[in-house]
Amino acid sequence: MAEYKRDRSRVDKAIRKSGIVVVMNKKHVKNPEHMITTMWEVYQAGFLAECTFRIDKAILAEAMQELTAKRAECPEDNPFILGVGSVINPAELEAAIEMGFDMIVAPGNVMGGYGEGKDFVKICQQANVFSAPAIFTPTEMQYFIERSDGLEPDAIKVFPANTHGPSGVKGLLAPYVRDRHNGRIIMPTGGVNYETGPKYREAISANGYTPVLGMSAPLKIVEAEQKPGDVETIRRSLAEFKSKMPS
Repeated sequence: MAEYKRDRSRVDKAIRKSGIVVVMNKKHVKNPEHMITTMWEVYQAGFLAECTFRIDKAILAEAMQELTAKRAECPEDNPFILGVGSVINPAELEAAIEMGFDMIVAPGNVMGGYGEGKDFVKICQQANVFSAPAIFTPTEMQYFIERSDGLEPDAIKVFPANTHGPSGVKGLLAPYVRDRHNGRIIMPTGGVNYETGPKYREAISANGYTPVLGMSAPLKIVEAEQKPGDVETIRRSLAEFKSKMPS
């Protein structure tokens, strides 16, 4: 089997096809096996999975040993994308790349004051990792959307999206409606679920961008019943979400 090589374009294609990134945190993952099972079931359901650095680093590292092996066995036309989020400083970014993640999401446009957002993007590009830093203000949007140095991120996360709401996100994007930005990925995260999701999709699409929704809502039952890693509960939770979320 050929060695697996990370590819930002592979992630781009998969994330557009899914349209949803399922965010896992400490309520969904208590040990490496929980992470392995949950990420695999999310993939089987047709979504992308993003674990977070709020989960203990040792758990992430151990789980990734098996997850990267499973990833290498998946078909090219249905790749198993491994995402990680809440990366807030250079040490976590370096660790995430070393562990083998395909996609790295940050909650802000700079890494905890350790560097500019463009440095985050540059490091990800050098590793061929899909980058998705977050913005909240028009100034931060301007920073990423109009660059002449090639360091525009692969996706722009809006966080916390619930503070803006769908109409606020639409207003945030409005000044940046240009043909050259058509189809760029905008990822609202925070307070997004099957009820608000369609409204965010509509608001983002209205400005010519491509919406990808980040949320933990597909794992709501796992959290409510406090059954992390339980396959039956994970599958039931994902199935219920899919039944309620318009395609």
